[in-house]
Order: sequence, then structure tokens, then C-alpha cells
Amino acid sequence: MEQIRDAGPAGCVWFVVLYVVLGALFLPGSILTVGAGAVYGWGTGTFLVALGSTIGAALNFYTSRYLARGWIERRLESRPRFRHLAHAVGSRGWPLILLSRFSPVFPHSIVSYAAGLTRIGAMRFMLASFVGFLPLSAAYAYAGAVLGRVAMVHSGVLTEDPLTLTVWIASLVVTVLVTVAGAVFVARAFRRAELEEESGRGG
Repeated sequence: MEQIRDAGPAGCVWFVVLYVVLGALFLPGSILTVGAGAVYGWGTGTFLVALGSTIGAALNFYTSRYLARGWIERRLESRPRFRHLAHAVGSRGWPLILLSRFSPVFPHSIVSYAAGLTRIGAMRFMLASFVGFLPLSAAYAYAGAVLGRVAMVHSGVLTEDPLTLTVWIASLVVTVLVTVAGAVFVARAFRRAELEEESGRGG
């Protein structure tokens, strides 16, 4: 990560590319996200992670819409939970896509693939994804920034008074709690949407 940072603007590009590749391979990007906060700081780290997440989502979206539509439709239809999720995304559109990006445990790739099967516009999808990714990206990047600062204080590279350090750590705890609460809220909201979709199709 430090080598990427030292590469300047080119390093930012490589970070985004690496993040997109991880998403394409269905590998978790949480460690890379936290690392972005530690290396680039909270603001830049948040932007780079949200950008990389959105580009990855766009690739899944276009793959579903133009390259592998039939195969993805069959895969989604063969799994009841994903099928209901896809129908919910299709009927609710961008608000549900926006909401789904708030959760760190939600299957973002599935949402992107499902959205590609609907009639939602690409720009609207990407805007909803980018805005939705910002809170989660900010939470992870902030955690990385705090951990990076604590590491520098511990190693003697940076001097920080105990009160400031305590505030940083306390705010990190609050960030984690808010992120968990958001994940629970999103899971419940999607479950309601799935149940409503099932009820509507059954009726």
C-alpha cells in the first residue's frame, strides 16, 4: 500500500484497478478499504474506495445486461433467495440499489447483476451505487485512518496527546456500531421488500 501511495496519482489509479479486480473475483475488499484510509487518509481513501466499488458494480451491471444475460438469469432463477432479490431490485429500482450499498455484508455483486437485467438506466444505477457506497467507504477508511494514526503513535513516528487519541478511538467504536446498525437495517428492509414481492407475485 505504501508503494502505491508513493507512486502519486498513478498509485491512485492502480489502487482503483486493484479494488475493481478484487470485486470481479468476488474477493473481500475490506482489508484494502481499511488500508486506503491508513495510507491515503480518510477523505482520499473514501473517494478512491467508492470510485473503485462503483466501477466494479458497473462492470457487473454491463456484464449482466450485454455479455452474459441468459446465463445470469438462469443462475438467479435457480436460487430462490437471489430470485426474490432480483425481482425486488427490478420492481423498486434505484432506491433499493442505493439502500443496498449501505451494508458491508450484503451481496453487492448480486444486486449489480440483478440491476443489469432490469430497465434501470446505467447512469442512474451508477449514481445510486456511488452515493450509496460513500457511507460504508467512509466508515472503513476512517477505521483505517484511526488505526494508522495509532500505529504511528505507538512506533514513535507521531506524537499525540492521550485525549485526542482517546477521541479518535471512541469515534472509531461509534463508526463500527453505526455500520453494524446500518447492516441490520438494510437486511430488514430488503427482507420486507422480498416478502412484499413474493406476496404480490403470489396474489
